[in-house]
This record gives sequence, C-alpha cells and structure tokens, in this order.
Amino acid sequence: MTSNDPKLPPTEDEQLFNQLLTKVHTEEELKKHHFTMVSTCICDRWGRPTGGVIRYNEFAQTPEHKEDATKRQAIVLDCEMVIVEGYRKELASLVVADLITGEILINHFVHPTNIVRNWQTRYSGITCAAMKAAVKENIAIRGWKAARTMLFDLMDSKTIIVGHAVYNDLNSLGIIHPTIIDTSILTADAVYRPLGRPFRRTWRLKTLADELIGQKIQSGKCGHSALEDTMATRDVLLHCTRNPLELEAWAEKARSEEPVKCEPETNEPETLEEWFARR
Repeated sequence: MTSNDPKLPPTEDEQLFNQLLTKVHTEEELKKHHFTMVSTCICDRWGRPTGGVIRYNEFAQTPEHKEDATKRQAIVLDCEMVIVEGYRKELASLVVADLITGEILINHFVHPTNIVRNWQTRYSGITCAAMKAAVKENIAIRGWKAARTMLFDLMDSKTIIVGHAVYNDLNSLGIIHPTIIDTSILTADAVYRPLGRPFRRTWRLKTLADELIGQKIQSGKCGHSALEDTMATRDVLLHCTRNPLELEAWAEKARSEEPVKCEPETNEPETLEEWFARR
C-alpha cells in the first residue's frame, strides 16, 4: 500500500519539515497526555505503563543527534498489540514510514516475548497462524527490544515521531522521545483551544480519516491493518498541515456538536479494554 501523496521535491520537503516543527508538542503537553518521560522512569523504576509488559527501568531514550549521522527527519508509525499472560498488552506488529516521502521503512510482525492469551484479531488483525508463519519464515522481529533497536537505527532525538494516540505505541516499544506530533492531540486541540477548555474527548483515526480526507479505513472484519493506519495518520497530518482552514472548519463543526456543559477529559490512562475498543 502507498500513500495518496507523491514524493515531494526537495524544496517542498524543507518547507513541510519546517511546518511540522511548529506542531511538535511541548513537554507539558506530553506529560498531560500520559507519555512516558525520563522523570517517570526515575520515580517508578519497577512500575509499568497501564497494561504494558515493559517496566520503566527498561525504557530507553532515543539516540542523541549527531551531525555526521544520516537519520530520518520525520517518521510515522503504528503498532498492533496482543494480550499476553498477566493480562497485559505486548507489541506484535510494527509499521514505520518516512513522513516526508511516504517510503515504508519497517513492516513486520513482532514475535511477543510472553505467552499470548488473546490475539485480539478483531482489533489487531493478527492471527496465531499468521504469526507462526512469519516466525517460521524468519521475517518476524524477535521481540520488542529488537524492534526498538531497528527503529533506533532510523532515527535520533531530533527525528519527529508522528502517530495517533502514539503514547501507546511508544510504551509498547519502551521508548522515551521528546519530539512528537500526535494527530489525536493535534485535532482535539483545534476543537477545544478556542473554547478554553480541557479536552473532553479525542477523535478516532477512523473518524478523522473519513471526515478530513474522505478515506475509509478499518472497514473490514479482519481487524486493523497497521500499514493502513500508518499511512492514514500520515495523510491526516499532511492534510491538516497544508490545509489549516479546512482543519479549522472541521473543528468548528465538531465544536457545534459538543454539549454546552461537559466534563473535562480524565487524567487517568484508559483501561486495556477501552484501549482496544476505541482504536
């Protein structure tokens, strides 16, 4: 599958990257939306993110930027998870694309390190048979640590990571990263910032793809496709970046559908059941 957006000429690449830099979330925003920070890992080394298998002392910061190293400027990613022993979710699929060009960089199953209790196929799109076949053919990544290493080969601390509710994906990889654009935060902020309100809700990627770019995703009965979700996230962000008036119009319509009185978004991370259902 390829993105709807063709490869951009270099001058446009630079312009786009500069536009993306203005949308990177602050550290305060990341903390508010449950991203794992260095301070989290120091204060609770043996704890874990809600529902995850990776302890905070196993998290790693992305490599420091080096001028002589060639790394991607911006990447977009999506992970799919399964439920393993202990009723925790573990990484089982990783897709990474270059945000600027749309080039697919990683598209692999990730063999879980724990016994899988539920493949959550209706959400993850992953079956036991498909994973076994990938492992047998030696095309599955061997666990989340190997997946993280593969990702770190592509990026450094200055690389912009893009995703939808991407704190979940980063937690499944055990990654702490400072340079992030999350389409769920970006679009909710467009709705609620003019109202001076905390987020009451965020919008599913499926809804954003449909309403902003007219793209139908997650429409089959075989679960999500990490590749489809990755490219849809890219297309949504590019659309919002290049067409701010259309984002504003969408946000205005969303505001008009909001109740006059509403409760702010809870500061508590969602449960495992909520996480699988809302994606």
